[in-house]
Amino acid sequence: MTVFKKRTVCLLLILLLMASALVSHTSAASLFKDVRTDHWAYPSIEWAVKKGLVKGYSNGTYAPQRALTEAEFITMLIRYDCTNKKLGHSQGTPDEHWASDNYRYLKSKNIPLAGYSNIKLRDQPITRGQVARIVAAFEGIDLSEPYAVQYMYIQNLSSGMTGKKDYNDYGVNRSLTRGEAAVFLNRLSKRGNCQMIGLSAPADGRDDDRYELPLNFFGNKTIVFPTPENLDQPPAALKPIDSRLEEVDIEKETLIANGMDSTFITLKLKDCYGNPISYDELLYFQVSSNAGTISKEDWAEGYWNEKAYSQTDGPELTVKVTAPKSSTVQQDTISFQISEYDESKINMACFRQPVTVPLTYVPKAELQVKTDSNSLSADGVTTTQVTATIVRPGGQAITDFNGRVRFRSAQGAYLSAQEANFFNGTASTTLTAISASHPVTDEIFAEIVQVDSRYKVDIDSVLGKSHSSEVVYDPGLKVDNSCPRDDLEVAFIIDSSGSMKRNDAERLRVSKSEEFISTLNAPRNIAAHFNSRGYLLSGPDLPAPVSTTFKYVFQSGGTNIGEGLEKAFNQFSSQGPKVAILLTDGQSSERKALEMIDKANDNNIKIYTIGLGDKKRLNEALLQRMASETGGQYFHVQENINIGTAYQSILNDISCGIPYPSCAQSSYVFSAPAIELTSTNFYMNTYINKNCGEIAKVVVRFHAAGGDIDYELIPRGQNYYALKKGRYEISKLDLFKEGTFLAYDTAGRLVGQRLISMRDK
Repeated sequence: MTVFKKRTVCLLLILLLMASALVSHTSAASLFKDVRTDHWAYPSIEWAVKKGLVKGYSNGTYAPQRALTEAEFITMLIRYDCTNKKLGHSQGTPDEHWASDNYRYLKSKNIPLAGYSNIKLRDQPITRGQVARIVAAFEGIDLSEPYAVQYMYIQNLSSGMTGKKDYNDYGVNRSLTRGEAAVFLNRLSKRGNCQMIGLSAPADGRDDDRYELPLNFFGNKTIVFPTPENLDQPPAALKPIDSRLEEVDIEKETLIANGMDSTFITLKLKDCYGNPISYDELLYFQVSSNAGTISKEDWAEGYWNEKAYSQTDGPELTVKVTAPKSSTVQQDTISFQISEYDESKINMACFRQPVTVPLTYVPKAELQVKTDSNSLSADGVTTTQVTATIVRPGGQAITDFNGRVRFRSAQGAYLSAQEANFFNGTASTTLTAISASHPVTDEIFAEIVQVDSRYKVDIDSVLGKSHSSEVVYDPGLKVDNSCPRDDLEVAFIIDSSGSMKRNDAERLRVSKSEEFISTLNAPRNIAAHFNSRGYLLSGPDLPAPVSTTFKYVFQSGGTNIGEGLEKAFNQFSSQGPKVAILLTDGQSSERKALEMIDKANDNNIKIYTIGLGDKKRLNEALLQRMASETGGQYFHVQENINIGTAYQSILNDISCGIPYPSCAQSSYVFSAPAIELTSTNFYMNTYINKNCGEIAKVVVRFHAAGGDIDYELIPRGQNYYALKKGRYEISKLDLFKEGTFLAYDTAGRLVGQRLISMRDK
């Protein structure tokens, strides 16, 4: 019995000693109680702690899944950088952000950070996409986000979330965790270089051409359809029943009865004998509405004797109609009748009987999304407030609505709150502009994610849908001041015709011309504009006095390009280089314009031409001829936001002789891209810029609840790509309300990319 007890005691002692040794070994092997030694990131976390790049928390944890802020990540990065051992910890004056010295140091290296000027962004989570650009810049390479992601793959700094190693698999919009940060830096250290190289200039992606993106880098769910027998075009303007009309173009036939929703109506007229009307002709029409409001768009039009009048742009008559605020459905008739000033013209007498266009105003519940400013500097710093207001049918805000809304930027711009509660019927967030070297259009979307049950029936039509507002990020115009231009004369000739109230409602042709003349700062400047006639605004003079006269550019009447050119040409001196910049959105009588080509050549005037808007409404052959025969360049600008891009190319050429590139940016590959929905069909179509090289494939990518979905468009000839599908085929896919056009060359390289919002037709 005694022997048995002794053996039992010895066995228990042995077991206790083994357990104690096991516990001692475990605690020695694990630095933190929340990170097991078999955790995927543990070796890197242990390395980072021992190197002094990061610390754990006082409670003995590391929190590997906690999101890292931008300031925290760059502090780790600077501690890793072996060229500077004095930074990487809290410094600066007491009233500064704790990482201010770190930001100053990285700014000297041109590392792309969001928190340089906007201090609030320093304490916001940093995304994996931002980190990819920062790491590339650390090693001296300036890459935009997609190329930076590919760089991370090539350098074995990341393998993606699942190992697919494509753009989506990397998770560019996911916040970087503390565990992931340690892994990135550990992998970076294994490349053997801890010295920060940085960039020689602010980051703008200028090294993108050093790396190729693999085929299907942005996803591979491409839906390819066989070429259909019926190559249907997208829905065109209505073919009118009225024989006096050649075409009727109604932007929207049904408006929301909220007192704000509006539509443009454009009629293309023929005279009473069926003959075309010249584009340099101007006619007055009286316009009336039974229920809506005819907008006064210009000082040359308006209300005389209680009647609304509008001028034609040659054969085209354009008006803007705004819906009333109403809680009931209303039918409206917009009437167009020749005015008493022109009714005596025999060939227009048939228009004494009005042309009528029906509109419908429907009360609907809405989630109205607005931004305080719809144009921001593309500097990565400028901010604006975004609000979403919930309103009943008829336009009345629901001030006691208790719910929640989710915001989203189509371009991935930073939002201070991605979800926000309603207060007094409104939810808000702050949008920070993205950094870009060319103008970028963004859609800010809002969707109700938590509904107030008291109003669920009232706002049922709003639920489950995204609502949006457009904002533009504009980098502004720049010029190299080292290039001489002491004797340069520049003339601006700007279209003031009536069609501009639809093609350039924001009057960017005016504000961008003011910016151009100030940026170039030429010693002699001339400004002219034209509708049915030409008008001299100012000059020749210094930039400031000429710039102030651009505000007198209006938008009414016909189009006579030759008259406008002549007014400007008459002000040129006989000495020095001379440049004329013509911007128009329409067609014109050619006789006078052709005379101006000869005059330009006789006087050594180089003409740059810009055609704005739909190619079908432009006389591109004339504009191209004017440019090519005088040594200039023609630019087609589909949307007014890109006037600045054309102006920048002209600035580069005339100031420093930098030639216009065939494709100044990837979005230039596409001309007039569109995604349109009718009641039965779904259309995707675009023209391809023939100067951008050979295009092998065009795809439209949509984000959907189940992942990305691609549609490959079918080449139809003449650089036109299109695809038509039944609406029922896409309704179940839950697509986001915007798609990205992607163009690939014969080697499978992505050469063009442009985001376009879907619209109902």
